[in-house]
Amino acid sequence: MFSNIIFKVNDGVANITLNRPDAMNALNYEIIAELTEVLKICQRDETVRALVIAGAGKAFCAGGDVKWMLSARDENWKSAFDSLVDNFNKVILLIRDIEKPVIAAVNGFASGAGFSLAMACDIRIISDKAKFNQAYVNLGLTPDGGSTYFLTLMLGAARVMDLVFTGRVIDAKEALSLGLASELIPAESFAERVEQWARQFAGGPSIAFKQAKTLINEAHRRTLEAQLDLERESIVGASLSNDFEEGLKAFSQKRKPVFKGN
Repeated sequence: MFSNIIFKVNDGVANITLNRPDAMNALNYEIIAELTEVLKICQRDETVRALVIAGAGKAFCAGGDVKWMLSARDENWKSAFDSLVDNFNKVILLIRDIEKPVIAAVNGFASGAGFSLAMACDIRIISDKAKFNQAYVNLGLTPDGGSTYFLTLMLGAARVMDLVFTGRVIDAKEALSLGLASELIPAESFAERVEQWARQFAGGPSIAFKQAKTLINEAHRRTLEAQLDLERESIVGASLSNDFEEGLKAFSQKRKPVFKGN
């Protein structure tokens, strides 16, 4: 069905693997279109309760496809490049708007737009071989894909200026220390640990996850008063779910809850 992405759903977990290993999973029109389609499928499919985005081979995603850029430098360049970036921006928005936890499993280089793709995800789990950089400066470009948005929220302006102006590489340990990742895993046990994270989310309270993601996405855009109102609406709504009933029963019975997402 897809030529640039491997897409599998198992036990509520959608595994989305960028599959251009010879190009370090660089982004072109085709892979962006396929990623868009897959994310829309995951949003519609109620059996999908968590997503994992990973990269095949030695890289997570090397960013924009420089070979394509070299071949496309003609009189139609501006419209072609603008369309590519616009399509990629729609992928970023889909990830942020999808009402399910999205994990970036970063096993190698996440460069430029690949860095942006990882930052758009809700959680980043990284292997000890992961590396990140804002590679745009090396091509005389500015960041895209929400990098300046996500990174500035997480790190503050001064640190982001450092990363963007220098294009320096952040190794896995520094990424963890900066708070860009939730966990750093040795490469040999990376896949197993990512699966554990994904299954934890897939087995969690889907309604609560959906509402919590909305709350977190909106937090920096609102006043405290407005955020408190939104939190009140969300928690009252969640309290009407079967998952909440199950959570209460499990607590009183001293067992692990079995959430069904309703």
